[in-house]
Amino acid sequence: MFLDRTETFVLNIGALHKRANRKNLLKLCKQINFCNSFKYAIFKENNSYALEVNLPKYQLPYIISFLSFHNYLIYQILESSNSDKLLEIDHLILSSKRFELTVDGLHDAFIKDKVIDILNLINQTEHITYTFNRNRINVSCAPLVFAKLIQAIATHNIDVLGAIYQPRLMNKARIS
Repeated sequence: MFLDRTETFVLNIGALHKRANRKNLLKLCKQINFCNSFKYAIFKENNSYALEVNLPKYQLPYIISFLSFHNYLIYQILESSNSDKLLEIDHLILSSKRFELTVDGLHDAFIKDKVIDILNLINQTEHITYTFNRNRINVSCAPLVFAKLIQAIATHNIDVLGAIYQPRLMNKARIS
């Protein structure tokens, strides 16, 4: 097992279409000193900006928590091989979408109870539906609500390892 092997992740962060926000995010990334092999860059793909980070995989939750504590809304956490699946947030901010959230240790009852409490707290003000799998939570809600969910989970010391948009797929129907 390679603990120090670095991987590249793409974070779809809200409000990066403004130059001032990108500049502030780069300043904040320069302040990160808890990760020795941390590399970062902001890139543009499909008219949306995203933060690309290269770091050891075990330090990804720390970066997500750090950005969440600084009030950056993270809409997606993707591996670099899936960077073509970036969701354009500006146009679809209110429509309900399906997401998959990967949480480390979700099989533990204590962590699962904390996540359920956070989901119920958000469900009091926003519409959200969810189901649990092993280490994943399937969530249907608006992208803004999903970003608030990631922020709430990350700021409650729960490790978020991934957040992926799951488009609805049409099953092939056979007409006979």
